[in-house]
Amino acid sequence: PRITAFVAVTLIALAARLAYVLLIAGPALPADLPYDDEHWYWKLAESLHDGHGLVGEFGHRAERMPLYPAFLAIFAGQDTGIRDVRIAQCFLGALAAGLTYLLAHRIAGCTAGWLAGLIVALDPALVGSASLLLSETLFVTALTALWLAAWPLEGGTVWRWVAVAALAIVCIYLREASLAFVIILLAYIIIVRRDRRALAGCVSVALAIVLSLVPWAIRNREMIGQWRWLTTRGGISLYDGVRPGATGAGDLASVKSAPQVAHLSEAAWDNWFREHAWQAIRNDPLRVLGLVPSKLARTWSPIPHAFESRAIRLVFAVWYIPFYVFAFLGGWAMRKRPVALLYLLLPAIAVTLLHSVYVGSLRYRLGALPTLAILAAVGLLFVFTRRRVATAPES
Repeated sequence: PRITAFVAVTLIALAARLAYVLLIAGPALPADLPYDDEHWYWKLAESLHDGHGLVGEFGHRAERMPLYPAFLAIFAGQDTGIRDVRIAQCFLGALAAGLTYLLAHRIAGCTAGWLAGLIVALDPALVGSASLLLSETLFVTALTALWLAAWPLEGGTVWRWVAVAALAIVCIYLREASLAFVIILLAYIIIVRRDRRALAGCVSVALAIVLSLVPWAIRNREMIGQWRWLTTRGGISLYDGVRPGATGAGDLASVKSAPQVAHLSEAAWDNWFREHAWQAIRNDPLRVLGLVPSKLARTWSPIPHAFESRAIRLVFAVWYIPFYVFAFLGGWAMRKRPVALLYLLLPAIAVTLLHSVYVGSLRYRLGALPTLAILAAVGLLFVFTRRRVATAPES
């Protein structure tokens, strides 16, 4: 039964994540958090927990979407708070494996479902991300749930559209970049289905998203004196990707401390970076285009740039080189099912488009891994059993 397989795959994923967090990950102390973003997410959580609201770096109040800091705030103020967050993320991250099984089962059958679920359960980047105080783990699970809710494209009840809208809102409240994934998904559904029900459903989802952001925009108007439907981080993120001297890697530590912005209000701070980012693009568009290969290499490379450990690099190479090969073969095996194939590629397309402009990093591809895992599972079946899914009915 599907529920049994879902539970089994989820438990395997949970065991892998708990083993990493409890036995391998570093100390669970604020001072030992390895990434600057982790440090500031935890500061936001502590600020929320202490009743000061969402107050981040430089006193900014709208620099991050609020859902992930609110999740962290549940654990803030406790001596074991960071350890408890990591354990909670193991449970939530493990769900992505079970959800991948269900989506793969719908698209490619039971065996492909098992394989895809196990790939996500044991993926080293997804396992390791559970130990980080970053929004990626929750985002991957929410995005996989969204893709599951939206498939098959045909049919469905009002409640399914409600689920799509709710999950899209969760994704956006976790990470503002999720908006790109949601827009691509809704546009795809409208183009493929080409009927009034699909158009009405997608428009309703879009309206629900806008309405859900109204309280956040009003709150930001009161806090920073300007309507902001997402965050005040868009300007500096764009500037980091295209600024003079950019390499494709992030360097916010030096960018955000620029003396020109030291005394600006939060809204003016964001506007300064946005204006100078577009100025850099206009002044030298060829240089900005020349950064795209470097950004995408950093995002999609099987060997992580951020780690100097040979052991970690070896683990990633041994995992991701075959992963990409089998995903490509899976795409070939599904070439006669273009609707399903493109659906599975949509998250990877969204990642590629976004990080052709913004800086590249391994963490930004995590949202695309579950659907690519389904293609890899199909590729494995194609190679080792010669089973094809190309003749399966389209949805």
